[in-house]
Amino acid sequence: MYQLALQGTIALAIALIESFEGIEYQAYTDQVGVPTICAGLTQYPDGTPVQIGDKCSAPVCRAYLQTMLEEQYVPALIRIPGWDRLGKCRKAALLSFAWNMGPNFYGREGFESITSVLARGAKNPEAYDEIPSTLSKYVYANGRALEGLRIRRAEEGRIWQRESDGTMLYDCNLATFLKKAPIPSKFLSNDGKLGFQPGERLEVVAVDEIPEDSHQWVTLKETGERWALYRPHWSIWSESRAKDGNDDGLIDWGDFSAKVSRHLTVGEILQWDSRRRPDSGSEIERELIALATQYDFITEAWGGPLGVTSGYRPEPINYEVGGKPGSFHTKGMALDIYPVGESCSVFHKWLSRRWSGGLGDGCNLGFVHIDIRDEGRFHPRADARPCCTWGY
Repeated sequence: MYQLALQGTIALAIALIESFEGIEYQAYTDQVGVPTICAGLTQYPDGTPVQIGDKCSAPVCRAYLQTMLEEQYVPALIRIPGWDRLGKCRKAALLSFAWNMGPNFYGREGFESITSVLARGAKNPEAYDEIPSTLSKYVYANGRALEGLRIRRAEEGRIWQRESDGTMLYDCNLATFLKKAPIPSKFLSNDGKLGFQPGERLEVVAVDEIPEDSHQWVTLKETGERWALYRPHWSIWSESRAKDGNDDGLIDWGDFSAKVSRHLTVGEILQWDSRRRPDSGSEIERELIALATQYDFITEAWGGPLGVTSGYRPEPINYEVGGKPGSFHTKGMALDIYPVGESCSVFHKWLSRRWSGGLGDGCNLGFVHIDIRDEGRFHPRADARPCCTWGY
């Protein structure tokens, strides 16, 4: 899984670096007089300095860049606290910064600001929102502020913020608890749980799914405390502006309040984790849209609101949270859902006669699993049968 995650990160980092550096196949002197070639290389992977007169081809330049990122830069950056929890956009932004500033910037003299923010962000994700403004401080070369570096730092900050989850607002619907462990509250001491009443609200800056469970981990705003809560007892809202999509008709996967279908939001499908956003036009996106359409049919036929405890979780996030390898959730083909305020068992029995895809009874944990394998779909009449029982 580490290599899978690295591939996506390296590919994006290469694209960023090449866009900033440009690609030169003959050696030249950069703005401070250092011989440079390809996408800003001042030395080759074996440590040999670039010299004026050197020439490279496009494939060789790309291979040099990839080799150096994998062998020299990633090993230096993985010691940054919280590195493994960053998505590919944030890792790529840091690789671009490191390519420009040196792979061992973290903790070095002169890099106190970014070191401090990264360290604090590992403990409380809210601090990560300071990264774009912090990056803007690093625009000097030999004591001079360079316009090219200002542009580069601004773009790195923009890429970083693509994975900002913002603030999620959790409204309590039923008397419930926050918990130090995702287990029934009766098994927790008074110090291990915190009671809430209907109408009370939480501000959350990070959400972590617990596969095959209706609990999830939440990180509270300002305090950075991490608790488990039982999802069916809460309603979730995003502070981002609700909308049906972009003006061009595309789904805005960066807006948790955006609609994927009539009854399903981006936040529900991604479980309020922007690292999971699919690429527009990808096969994953097409599967998610097909899945959302079936969810709408189920919602409207059931006649009451449904909630989602698990949606799309790409690898390596599926591995990170403990999901089963090869799960249909990793393919954008599965949801774990529940009827709001009604019997999960009754809902499962009702749906089992109308669903032709994969179906799982997880009502002991608060949800029903559905997936659209084998073109599974909802049938309004009670004459369908699920193709499979369970099958995450």
